[in-house]
Amino acid sequence: MDAATAWDRLARCGLPDQWAKMPAWTVLDTAFAGAEQFLATWHAWQQDPCRPRMLHYVGISSHSLHIAVGPAEHLPDRLQPLAQTLATHCASLGVGFHRIILEHGQVSLTLCIGNVKTVLGEQVFQADTVFSSAPTDKWAAQLLGRRCKRGTRLCLFADATHTEGSQVDFLRCAGFDINDPQATPDCIVCSYSPRWTLRTSRGTTQPPATAAARCAVVGAGIAGASVAHALALRGWQVRVFDRDATPASGASGLPAGLVVPHLSVDDNPRSRLSRHGTRVMAQHARNVLLRGQDWEPSGVLERRDEAATLWHPDALWMRPTALIRAWLQRSGVSFVGNTEVAALARSGDAWVLRDVQGQELARAELVVLANALGGAKLLASAMPDCAVSADLRDNLEHLQALHGTLSHGVYAEELPGLPDTPVNGKGYFIPHLPGAQGEGWLIGSTFEADARKAADLWSQHAANLIKLESLLPDTGRELAAHLERAPVALWSATRCVTRDRLPLVGPVDAVATAGLWLCIGMGSRGLSLAPLCAELLAARVGGEPWPIESTLARSLDPHRVRRQRNRGRTPQDFDAPHNF
Repeated sequence: MDAATAWDRLARCGLPDQWAKMPAWTVLDTAFAGAEQFLATWHAWQQDPCRPRMLHYVGISSHSLHIAVGPAEHLPDRLQPLAQTLATHCASLGVGFHRIILEHGQVSLTLCIGNVKTVLGEQVFQADTVFSSAPTDKWAAQLLGRRCKRGTRLCLFADATHTEGSQVDFLRCAGFDINDPQATPDCIVCSYSPRWTLRTSRGTTQPPATAAARCAVVGAGIAGASVAHALALRGWQVRVFDRDATPASGASGLPAGLVVPHLSVDDNPRSRLSRHGTRVMAQHARNVLLRGQDWEPSGVLERRDEAATLWHPDALWMRPTALIRAWLQRSGVSFVGNTEVAALARSGDAWVLRDVQGQELARAELVVLANALGGAKLLASAMPDCAVSADLRDNLEHLQALHGTLSHGVYAEELPGLPDTPVNGKGYFIPHLPGAQGEGWLIGSTFEADARKAADLWSQHAANLIKLESLLPDTGRELAAHLERAPVALWSATRCVTRDRLPLVGPVDAVATAGLWLCIGMGSRGLSLAPLCAELLAARVGGEPWPIESTLARSLDPHRVRRQRNRGRTPQDFDAPHNF
């Protein structure tokens, strides 16, 4: 397909006129292939002064993409820069969902690689425009229909007007009105206009979309800041409350940490989520942080034992405080420090937030609790106004505090044999941290459930040095002795972890109509998971395409049932390797 054909299909579907002054527009493309249709849509969005605030594009490809990094002869000059930008994001993508953030977050491409029917079954949104080849059976036609809303235009191509009569019947039975006087041998446009009444929500996991209004986020750590940023992008006016004077005063304020995926033999949900999350976090870091100062796409060497190592080329180190501050400085977000939200109560269509004296702090149609262990306590005040399932109560009751200490400092002398990149495993070591006082280092982190033991910081430091010996079997003991000769600083904080060590992200009420949501329990993987969780929460609130498969998203549902196989596991079993 050439670019001229792609632009013609846009015009046949009424774009860009149809999306004028809309808050968001969603496009589904089940034959993504060479990405020409996406590039034309993206360019049309760029050039349109009446464009929607958000453009969501879901592209499905049955095989991995090979988009050329250099100039492509079949593309006009105006699309070449977009194609090169896309190519940098599409390198080494495997089967599954991949969220690609463009235009500072206002354009999102959810690239899905795999079987078209399987991928469509993992989606829960309804598109405004669909590009697709003719369905081969009634099931494929029904899946397309489930991804449409009444009035959605479907552009069929690849000799669609010469499909067999049965294929046309498949579409008609699925609710499509096929009556296109401008049909050509390679393109026909029909609309979704079923004879039956559509339900408000056509899936059990997708609540009705909520229009952007006022939002209050409780907690200014990495979870709360990422949620505030994601919602502000979509037009929400967000106020972020924190009991401390500055953002990132808790576990999110660590001096530096690693963003690295977790690997498992069975590719379990934790592995899949951390892999998705690492890619999303890298995009945020690239957009707003200073490379070499606040972050570095260094790659990370994971040491599984003395002999086995694993290289993570997409991993990075970063200073989360810089990112949190950048997120909270976005237009539409305001930070309110030194303010503890002590109670929530429903008043009409809004929630009222009150302080410890009972004074009103704010009113908001949407409230997101991102204040770790404090979320459960605050939720108790709202329970009379919000139905809470027994499963959610059980999950909240089993939230746990795990204390951790990092050791860091500046080298007092030049040390030979330092690794070139961070090393991860049972703890982690960042050997090259830039700073005003010179090149620094960081070792972490301990996992201590006993607050009294955690308070003995120097014993925690000694435990970190032991970790260094396991991370660097050949040089770790000698390096630890060198580091002890220079001044050492210790940083300590408390993480909030769930029973299965996966966050709780979703609505407090199972039907998602109360406007009260959770984003807590990041544990030691907030750097890897928080932006992905924020994207998922914002997508669910706004009825957008989700950044991950719906079956994978269920592993984050606050109402999920306890997994019996996790009984008897220790914190170390769940959290190593980790990024704090």
